[in-house]
Amino acid sequence: MDFRNHIRTSLADRRRNTCRLLRGVLLCSTPAVMLGCTHIPDQWHETGPAASADWNSPTADDVLAHFASAEQRHRDWPPAPVVVESGAVTHWPLYFEDPFVAKGDGHTGRNKYHEGWEDWFATLYGYSRHTLNWLFFGASVAVTPPWTVMESDGRVSRQILGYDHDATQWHAAPTAAAPDDD
Repeated sequence: MDFRNHIRTSLADRRRNTCRLLRGVLLCSTPAVMLGCTHIPDQWHETGPAASADWNSPTADDVLAHFASAEQRHRDWPPAPVVVESGAVTHWPLYFEDPFVAKGDGHTGRNKYHEGWEDWFATLYGYSRHTLNWLFFGASVAVTPPWTVMESDGRVSRQILGYDHDATQWHAAPTAAAPDDD
């Protein structure tokens, strides 16, 4: 009989102590949370200094007012030809690449962002895809071995399952032989 009463009183003491602890935590955390609510960022509108700062300063205005801009000079030799490189980046295989990261950025104009259906779908899809990639990692390594050099050009290209990734297998560009100087 005494053992049962001891169990009941110890459970009641635990409940009482737990309630006291929760009240103390709430009492201390509520002001801390309220103090942190002074700034709530708007994720759909850019309000940072890069978007709202004035581009001209009084010093720049004074320099422009007192000094004339330099006249444009023309060279008397022909322009040199410039060849643009592809801009592609080589890397090792990306076994966990997410197509939603490569496809959309949600930016619809200057300082305007939106949240579309892709964001909500990608929340579930990204977790599921990552889990499947871990489960079938061996198959991914068998299809694309780790020593395969891949190339990304920044444009999403058509793959087997649609427009998913921008990484393709790298093929060395043919190089022209240097002319012999005789």
